[in-house]
Amino acid sequence: MKSEKSNRVKKVLAIMACIMILFLAITFVIHRILLSKEKQMLTEAGYYNPVSVGDYSLNVHDFGIQNGKHTFVGLSGKGVFDYSVRMERLMGGLAEKNRIVIVDRAGYGLSDDTKEPQTVERVVDHYRTALKDAGIEAPYILLPHSLGGAYATYWVSQYPEEIEGVIFLAGTQLSDNPDIALEDGSAFENRFAIAANQMGLVRLAKSFLLKTVIPGMNYSDEQRKYSEALNLHHTFNPALCYEDEHMNEICNTAYHAIKPNDVPKVYICSSWGFQSGQEIDEMLAWDKQECEFTGRKQPKFPESGYDMDMLQKLRDTELQPYLDKMGNCELVLLPGIHCIYDQRPDDVAEIISDFLERIEEQTE
Repeated sequence: MKSEKSNRVKKVLAIMACIMILFLAITFVIHRILLSKEKQMLTEAGYYNPVSVGDYSLNVHDFGIQNGKHTFVGLSGKGVFDYSVRMERLMGGLAEKNRIVIVDRAGYGLSDDTKEPQTVERVVDHYRTALKDAGIEAPYILLPHSLGGAYATYWVSQYPEEIEGVIFLAGTQLSDNPDIALEDGSAFENRFAIAANQMGLVRLAKSFLLKTVIPGMNYSDEQRKYSEALNLHHTFNPALCYEDEHMNEICNTAYHAIKPNDVPKVYICSSWGFQSGQEIDEMLAWDKQECEFTGRKQPKFPESGYDMDMLQKLRDTELQPYLDKMGNCELVLLPGIHCIYDQRPDDVAEIISDFLERIEEQTE
């Protein structure tokens, strides 16, 4: 009797295992087919231009005027795979007279993945190599968001002759604190996520949540389509996971490599930039509309609200010393979400235009 029961259990387990294997095989094949179709679509739309940096290639998306007055180079924040789409929308007006280039570092956008350690030195060296080999000559105006600011900080400190200016779009606030990030990513969780991504399970999960990770109401249907493809092309991979697991090392290396110089810089401060309740209400009203559009629930705002004195202290004690250490960096408060170019693109574009005017006045 026990033997029959045991055999039935074994058969059920074997059937379940076969179903799981078949399921994974199906998701894997579908994922690969869709990746190929999405890459073809993005290639036809002009987003794909691989440039070798050695053992792998980085994607260089180039638009605007080839011989424009200035050459902007966008460096994405951590986990922002569709920076090309977002910067096209932000820089559309400026592209009429300038060249706009988005370089995806390894594991991002349409760039290749790699198991090489993505140190600050290697990432910046490959940024420079990709631009040079693509025939895009310095000087550049760097346009980094979030963690991209750490790479921009290192770049402008080590190679100031290549940089005409830097516009930090809510860049990571570097300091001499060894634990700048709240915590580095978990290696175990990342290995599991890489495997799930390769099998197509992350695509399956994102299919239920995709509207929450692609641009919202202020983007066109076509832009959202391209953003969706870019977000599905790379999600979890060794290059990205190295960055996740070494956040503090990356930030600290960039901070301690700072060499003050006179290259013009402007830092747009969003999350720490609030000075009034009205500014918070405006941000929440925008976020409510965005949540309604994407079909997600708006996060509950803490009852304590924003402590304006605390934000002022953070700007004075953590942000300003970083800007002073770099040299010639103006702080501009533009309160809002971390991806401020999504919420307030016109205001960001105006700040960039004013920055260009100052640069041009200084060179006349």
